[in-house]
This record gives sequence, structure tokens and C-alpha cells, in this order.
Amino acid sequence: MLSWLTRTIERHPSLHRVSVLIWRLFPRRLAGFLKGLLTRSWVVGVVAVLIDQRESTSEVLLAEHSYRRTGNWGLPGGSLESIAGDPSKPTITPSPDDVIEAALRREISEELGIAIKVDRLLRIDAIPFMPEEPGPFRLTFYFQCSPQDGFAALRDGLASGDTRPQSPEIRRMRFVPLTELGQYDLFSSDHRFLTEDLPRLLPSQAI
Repeated sequence: MLSWLTRTIERHPSLHRVSVLIWRLFPRRLAGFLKGLLTRSWVVGVVAVLIDQRESTSEVLLAEHSYRRTGNWGLPGGSLESIAGDPSKPTITPSPDDVIEAALRREISEELGIAIKVDRLLRIDAIPFMPEEPGPFRLTFYFQCSPQDGFAALRDGLASGDTRPQSPEIRRMRFVPLTELGQYDLFSSDHRFLTEDLPRLLPSQAI
């Protein structure tokens, strides 16, 4: 209801101008409270794209998530947590420069038991709806990553069982050839990224 009201006001320029003037009269705390009610909720996600290009067919690391009934296979990652602080009080402590990359390294370590290097940002995807997990809008950062100790060591660890999921949220993980993605029940946003965005961003990885 409140988001509908906001969109209605924005579609009428004269009403929009008047509402802006009124908004300026509100005390800052009241304005902040109302903004929280009127603004859509967003979740910020971070995703690791680990592609081993040493094989004849490039392979990507996928994880099977235990909490999804559909789309249970997907790229590993997680959600960004708020940094410490009180949003109603001023602070002079800035967030780290690599706050998003640090969150991704932490998630992969905690869930998969793998230390990674974050190489580069591939894409930021604004996702309004996911059929597997309806809820807040998502802003997802896809990063190309590599294992801290190299792909060969990671494969050896997976084969021996020394490297295995560290969280009950993950059942198993494996390298999957990009040509065989169709054999997996992929999370919808990851499926779109791997089949549509990745070939465009990294033409050498075209399926």
C-alpha cells in the first residue's frame, strides 16, 4: 500500500513537487522512519564464480543447497550483513574498502571451507523476483574468483574428501562442465547468469 502511494505520487509532477516540499519540513528521525516504510526492502547478495579453464571444457564450481526444494544447485555465496552501528546516530567509522569482497570470502570459507581470491567484479544484477525464494528485491554482485591454493589443490581436496561443506545449508559441491548445466536443477538467477550473462561477459566461456 505504501509503495503504491509512493509510485502514484512520483507519476504526478505537481503532487511530487508538493510532497518534496512537505518532506523537507519533517524532522530527520521522522523522515528516516517514513522512508523505511515507503522504500522497498532489498537484500544484497554476493556470489563466487569459480571457473576452472584448464580442462578441455571449462567447469564451474556449483553447490547443492539443502534449504531449497527447487533450484537447489547454484553458485556459492551469501548475503551481506550490516556493519556494526546505530543508523539513528552519527558515526565517524567508515566501512572497509572491500566490505563486499570480504563478505564473499567469509561466506565461502564458512560454508564451503575454501579460501578464495576475489579477482574481479563481473556483474551487478538487480533481481525483482525469484520463484524459488519470493521476498525482497535482490541486488546481487557476481565476482570471478579463484581458490587461494589454486584449482588443482581444490580438486584434489574435493576428490579426497578433505575439502567438504562446512555448513548444513550445503549438501555437496562439485565442478560442472558449462556444457552440462542443463542436467542440474539450477537456481533461476544463477541459470540466467551462467547461460546468458557469462558468455557475454567472458566470450571464451560461451557454452
